[in-house]
Amino acid sequence: MSAVLASAAVLAVSGAGCETTREQAAKFGRGGNAAFRVEGLEVRRANRDVRVVESSVISDVNGTAVVAVLRNAGRAALADVPLAMVVKGAGGRALARNDEPGLERGLTHAPLLPVGRDVPWVHDQVIVAGGRATAAEVTPGAGRPAPGDAGANEIAISAARLEGDPASGITAIANAVNRSGVAQRDLLIVCVARRGGRVVAAGRAIVPSIRAGGRAEFQVFFIGDPTGAELTFDAQPTTFD
Repeated sequence: MSAVLASAAVLAVSGAGCETTREQAAKFGRGGNAAFRVEGLEVRRANRDVRVVESSVISDVNGTAVVAVLRNAGRAALADVPLAMVVKGAGGRALARNDEPGLERGLTHAPLLPVGRDVPWVHDQVIVAGGRATAAEVTPGAGRPAPGDAGANEIAISAARLEGDPASGITAIANAVNRSGVAQRDLLIVCVARRGGRVVAAGRAIVPSIRAGGRAEFQVFFIGDPTGAELTFDAQPTTFD
């Protein structure tokens, strides 16, 4: 059985059910939504305070995902930090980027980077054409100062379990518990699976809404195989007041 951990500064949600990121992308694609960018992402200057301490690329029959672990080495928490991603193949050739218009914001930004904590970011909808992805380069941009009490928006992850099988697909199901007084909208939850310290699977879930003090069940669909791996969850708030 895999061990399940909640990350150190998981942040809060409550609410009325959840959607997979693929379902939400399809819904927003049909109707349009302010959560999606009209213009493509551009990071002109790297943020010297935000370090990418680890990056991984995972591929399986369902697609390709990029995992980047970010550390804010500055003096203040940052919100809505843009992340320019380049996925590379043999010889360093660029195979995919996240600068196309219309991407969901969680695929182009980190909602919150507290000071001194490692925060995982996952892009699980990478479309690679013309080669095999072998590495990823992620460049953080400026972001904006986070509210002073942003770190108080605690979200705990509980009752996590894996369901399914490698043939039909394995998912993680868990509860997000909002321990703060702030309701969340479009709460982004990422899950990274490690085996022997190596990233072997990753995925995301989005909870549309969760009231203050409430809880919501969510489901993560993985790229890669999390069987027997240690799971780390991180819930990154999008609403601070």
